[in-house]
Amino acid sequence: MRRPLRAGELGGTGTRLVLSFGAVLIGAGLIVIGVRGAPVARARGVRNYTLAIQPKDIDYGGGAVWHAWTFNGTVPGTTLKVKVGETLRVRVINKTNLIHSFHTHLTNYRFEMDGSQANTITGIGAGAMIKPGAEYVYEFEPTTPGAYFYHCHSSDGGMTISQHIHQGLYGAIIVEAPDEPQVRQEVVFMGEMGSKTAGAVPAYIMNGLGLPGGEATLMKVHETQGFDGVKAQLGKTVPFFEATVGEPIKLHVFNVGDLTHTFHVHSATHISLAALGGRQWPNNLVPLDAGAGDTLLVNFSQPGLWLFHCHVVSHADMGMIGVFVVGEAK
Repeated sequence: MRRPLRAGELGGTGTRLVLSFGAVLIGAGLIVIGVRGAPVARARGVRNYTLAIQPKDIDYGGGAVWHAWTFNGTVPGTTLKVKVGETLRVRVINKTNLIHSFHTHLTNYRFEMDGSQANTITGIGAGAMIKPGAEYVYEFEPTTPGAYFYHCHSSDGGMTISQHIHQGLYGAIIVEAPDEPQVRQEVVFMGEMGSKTAGAVPAYIMNGLGLPGGEATLMKVHETQGFDGVKAQLGKTVPFFEATVGEPIKLHVFNVGDLTHTFHVHSATHISLAALGGRQWPNNLVPLDAGAGDTLLVNFSQPGLWLFHCHVVSHADMGMIGVFVVGEAK
């Protein structure tokens, strides 16, 4: 989790936030092979990641705490990046007292990499359901560019699979074509909060954060603490991104919850690169059924403090709001 933003750190230039993925690329390069007569660029090499499944208390202030389960201490977990043709190797270490796993929405992987109850039932890749204190190495060779997510598929501890997921055990996998133009990429996960909490926590969250009362609560904060009070909520209860006017951003939006959510950014473009093949979402509103996702090409033409939120408005009122801090182009 990011720390709360301190007063005076927001500048007018909208400095980009930098994400660290921690990948190690081995044997980098490109090869070209033919598929049905058409040349297709494929990378080669291995992307290595390590994910630790571990508990983490997320403190929203005022006694509100989520006793989350995480991949690498954050919700969502580390974003994994790989190119078509590379091997994605993920070492997962279970530092909890329950069985957990790493299940992806990729395709064409070997059965022992499934990370589901089927591995235990068949005895093939049984270690993919990782026992407390154990670890497992999953390997994939992604074939199709796109944005996917991973999550725990365990139901250990008398809980359901959905409860394991809602406790924070999910993250994104970005599969790129080797010759894909480099554009800034960000991730937003929408969903319900897990049940292991204390105090008045938000019912619905984005990227692990939420503000009960939504924009109305921000207004109350502003009335009592001024703009510095609002800035203090960014990164603590309100997810945020910094950007500049005219900067294209690929925004990968996932609904990891069990309810329908919708996604709306004030003033920005909502070009759907996945679901609609490059067309704009009608009414600038992205509908997301449970488990669904889309990649948006987002661009701002005007500077400002632009809200994004679930447009099932009652969900926004119960926590699902965020902010793009957009500065003038350099």
